[in-house]
Amino acid sequence: MNESKPDRILCCSDIHGYAGALRKVLFSARWRPGKDQLILLGDYVDRGPSPREVVSELKTLLRCPGVVALCGNHEKMLWEYLQGQLSYEHYMSNGGKVTLDAYRSDDAALQADAEFLYRLPRYHETEDYIFVHAGLRPGVPLDQQSEEDLLWIRDEFINNYRGKTVVFGHSPTPYIDGGQDVYRGKDKIGIDTGAAYGGLLTVLELPSGKTYSVSTEPRADSVGQG
Repeated sequence: MNESKPDRILCCSDIHGYAGALRKVLFSARWRPGKDQLILLGDYVDRGPSPREVVSELKTLLRCPGVVALCGNHEKMLWEYLQGQLSYEHYMSNGGKVTLDAYRSDDAALQADAEFLYRLPRYHETEDYIFVHAGLRPGVPLDQQSEEDLLWIRDEFINNYRGKTVVFGHSPTPYIDGGQDVYRGKDKIGIDTGAAYGGLLTVLELPSGKTYSVSTEPRADSVGQG
């Protein structure tokens, strides 16, 4: 991408193994590599049907100019499980079985992909926005935020953060305000619209605020814009 400001920023979060939905929603948003910046906010694996395919797609996307991919809490859980730092039961209760099954015959690839995902950055800042998987601890400078908060924080951030606009995933918007669109709060925008739970996978366009959404329900094939 050129050094100049991109035409648009497109951001998406919590893909959770829905490779087809990711391709479809980027097509709907008419993403243009080299002109638009694409920022992905983590949680590529677990829960959904094709986590290994999403990781492969992610590697392809990162070869394009202007693409940024962040680490989410599910990437950290996968890494911790493989390092013996997280119990099998804990990882399974968070949707890990589908990821382990996808790599069942290829332990080397699982280890390599898990390390690749874990090494992704924890946040990305532009002139107008901060992008992060879960959120920020109110009152703490960005460069002093803990990894735990960047990947896991919910209510304290959503209810109390004030400052530069933060675009985040992790907390499904239906559980924040009951809606299926993005959550637009004071100084924050939540874009996890529940793909992992039969909801929508959404791309947010900035600075316009326009959204592009694809349903992850097996029999739903419509693409919506808002």
